[in-house]
Amino acid sequence: MHAINLLIEINIIIKPYYITNMKKLVFIFFCLISSLVYSQDLPTEASNGFSFPIGSKFTIKLINVDSNNYDYSIIEFENFQEIVNSWETDSLFAKNGDENTISFYFCLGTHGDTPEEKEKNMKVHLLMKNYTDKAFSYISEIQTKEDGEYEPTSNIGTFPKAVGNEMWPYMIYFIGLRDFKAIK
Repeated sequence: MHAINLLIEINIIIKPYYITNMKKLVFIFFCLISSLVYSQDLPTEASNGFSFPIGSKFTIKLINVDSNNYDYSIIEFENFQEIVNSWETDSLFAKNGDENTISFYFCLGTHGDTPEEKEKNMKVHLLMKNYTDKAFSYISEIQTKEDGEYEPTSNIGTFPKAVGNEMWPYMIYFIGLRDFKAIK
């Protein structure tokens, strides 16, 4: 009887720890595989849109198609596995960037004093800095299930020389960004 109680107590203590660490390992493995699959020569050919895996840092160069619409080329892409402080994101970006570019981080972020607060406040972030002189609207679509369909999501757009921060309280595996348009 004591052995059964001991096993139950061990299971209650170890199981949450095991599940939490297993989730982290699966997430890290997914990010590594995604980055290997995603690798390609840069800069890419200009296109209306691309999709990016969670855990990535990338810079796009906007290419004017007509007076209002823009395609873009990916000029920089790298893995970014850090968890950022949700309220201190400006320091991630260079003060000045290349002309007609926007830099992004698609990553996890949190805030809080204790590990429990940080775990509770964990969110997916799309951080951006627009190095152009124009504001842009764009369409963003997210994949919330592995191998799932992309679903539209709202966004705030991006504004000249400003840092923006989009947040979601649930896991997103990929984000697609397309149809960049100058806001007049």
